[in-house]
Amino acid sequence: MKKSFQNISLLLLSLFFSFQSFAQVEIDIQEAAKSYYNAKMCDDYQTLLKFTYPDVIEKAGGPENVIKALELIHETQRKKGFVLQEFKSKPHIQLTETGEETHAIVPVTTISKVPGGKVITESHIIVVGVEENTRWYIIETTSLDDGNIKKVLASWDNTMLLPFKKAPIFKEDK
Repeated sequence: MKKSFQNISLLLLSLFFSFQSFAQVEIDIQEAAKSYYNAKMCDDYQTLLKFTYPDVIEKAGGPENVIKALELIHETQRKKGFVLQEFKSKPHIQLTETGEETHAIVPVTTISKVPGGKVITESHIIVVGVEENTRWYIIETTSLDDGNIKKVLASWDNTMLLPFKKAPIFKEDK
């Protein structure tokens, strides 16, 4: 009887620590998303570069080219009156361990000021954890689908499917 009680206690303790570990990963994912979008809102290109997946940096021709591209994108958006004002992320909808990486698909809602109103966009990001989830990268899925994602994230687990994209919603100023 005592042995059975010890086994049950060990099992419950193990489940508790597994849940704690899972909860910490979720917190880390949400913090990475928050830091990424805060950097976008503040045009903090160095921080955005730190969140850029290494293969993307390599394919872009190095960190300087990534920063130039980010500056150009943000400058073009600002000239058109498009300004990211707010974001909200929700808990991940899918999570998997792939090799030594953690991949999570995270729903994100962004609110951007545009001429005459605001645009609300519901989309998803992929948050990639490496180095035992001490380092996080963000991959926006705007131009990705299940057919081309491996070009950006070679280690992608094809059992995870990207959610369907939703059209942005325009709300006119009153």
